[in-house]
Amino acid sequence: MTDGPSPHFAWDEFRCHDEVRTPYPLDWRTSRAVPLAYALERVRARLGAVLHRDVPLWLTSVYRTPAWNRTIKGRRLSQHLEGRAADVVCPFRCPYQTFREAILFCAADPDSQIRYVCFYPNQGFAHLDIRPTDKLVVEDAT
Repeated sequence: MTDGPSPHFAWDEFRCHDEVRTPYPLDWRTSRAVPLAYALERVRARLGAVLHRDVPLWLTSVYRTPAWNRTIKGRRLSQHLEGRAADVVCPFRCPYQTFREAILFCAADPDSQIRYVCFYPNQGFAHLDIRPTDKLVVEDAT
């Protein structure tokens, strides 16, 4: 096992934020964490190409235990519970519209596994996930 699911993301970033910092489940690491991390790598690379600089991504939530999800009033059927979702903060000195366009560009690629995106411009982040479906859905939080 490596230090993380991809070159720029560590396993600690994929942990639950509960009191015990529950690790990302071992059984899902190859089938879920790695594809999610590589989707995030593509967004990171796209932002770097557009902004002409290294653009680290800050993940505020990836895996959640059911108990933690209830505590934070997360959606009952959240893809975070399945280890297939990431909430990503718009990077420092990156206009939110550029962040949005990079995610949409990556999600629209035929090879992308991103299947759901919800943008939260007022909170400065986006939720993206790799749920098992063929159709890409994009929403804006109100």
